Amino acid sequence: METLALSLIPCVLWLLWFWFQDWYDREPPRTILVTFALGALATLPAMLFNAVGALVLSGLLGANLVSEWVILFLVVGPVEEAMKLWAVARYAYRRPEFDEPVDGVVYGATAALGFAAAENVLYLSRFGSEIFIVRGILSNPGHALFAAFWGLALSRAKMLPNVGSLRARTIARGWMLAALLHALFDALLSAGQHRLLPNVVVMGIVAGLMLAIFVYVEIRTVRHVVRSPHRQGTMVLAGLAPCPNCGRVGTVGHACPACGVGIPEADGRHCPACGRPQRGGVTICLECGASLSPQPSTPLRVREPHLVRRLPDGREEIAFVLDRPVVTVGKTLDNHFVIDDPTVSKHHAKFVWHPSGGFVVVDLGSTNGTYVNGQRVRENLLRNGFEIRFGRARFIYRALERSVPLAEEGSPPSRLDPRPTP
Repeated sequence: METLALSLIPCVLWLLWFWFQDWYDREPPRTILVTFALGALATLPAMLFNAVGALVLSGLLGANLVSEWVILFLVVGPVEEAMKLWAVARYAYRRPEFDEPVDGVVYGATAALGFAAAENVLYLSRFGSEIFIVRGILSNPGHALFAAFWGLALSRAKMLPNVGSLRARTIARGWMLAALLHALFDALLSAGQHRLLPNVVVMGIVAGLMLAIFVYVEIRTVRHVVRSPHRQGTMVLAGLAPCPNCGRVGTVGHACPACGVGIPEADGRHCPACGRPQRGGVTICLECGASLSPQPSTPLRVREPHLVRRLPDGREEIAFVLDRPVVTVGKTLDNHFVIDDPTVSKHHAKFVWHPSGGFVVVDLGSTNGTYVNGQRVRENLLRNGFEIRFGRARFIYRALERSVPLAEEGSPPSRLDPRPTP
């Protein structure tokens, strides 16, 4: 019982520290507890993979310091970080509570501390309570800090276009960095055990490394907390449009500040280069001279309808692939299509597959509205080339590419599941 208490106390204290970092929308205790438990369970496959990897590499390289370090960098670090990552990806990452960037740090630390608690039980049972201080001060927070790198990558992945392996590569980079730091930490402790360096020097290096990682993670965490969508709310757009008489930009519904003519609602067109609103009938931007004529879409290897954003040079890049019957849009990470823009509401709109063979965009009572071709809409059936605006974030809807096989008329595109989602 004493071993269990000593194993849990430092991990619970560190868990509370990370949990309280989420100032504006703390994670539900139930989700935290389940993630912690999954992290603890992840030690079982980690022990198996570590044992097999160590057995293979020791047989190839022999039992020496070099093989020990090779095992740390090629087996222990990657395996343990992968198992902790699995604990989050399997549960918390799929939950609606994972809805802002700082949650990646919180849930990553939670799974890591569950993992560390299970390790504490093993180490304390084997070596006694004399290692309690070292593990509580260094090893336990170390697990949480290493996990912050792939935790931040998980959050970042939710904000990227769902194209190819882009999200997977982002998560993989975070995992590899965490594995490298984890292995480096263990290698430094190993150097002290083998008397390669005086213990005081080793502990100084380890403490400096952990302090540097802690400061980095804390800076990133505070930055995400300050920009939390639960703190900022939604910035209300000021309704600006060009004067139909002189072109001067003013407030919609008021007299032009230059000539006094009333300014009606803009036609919704904006320059793709400078972003200035445009009056009807013009073909080039009166501000910067960029062409306002629609540009052909860059050839895309996408079978589903998708949204693109127009680049200043006229090219297009994929913003999101509409690969399911219902796609939610907003600035929190619990949406399918995440738009990091203060004028976009938390749950702004959704795209719904229509039996006629296209998507309908539906506004969800957003603050700044959803616009299609310059007109504010509650819902609208989309056609190829339609401009869609959420707040001030603009996209162009591209239907199925004619260069690839099309689904039968009236049926969802290839990867779409026609069954309704809850």
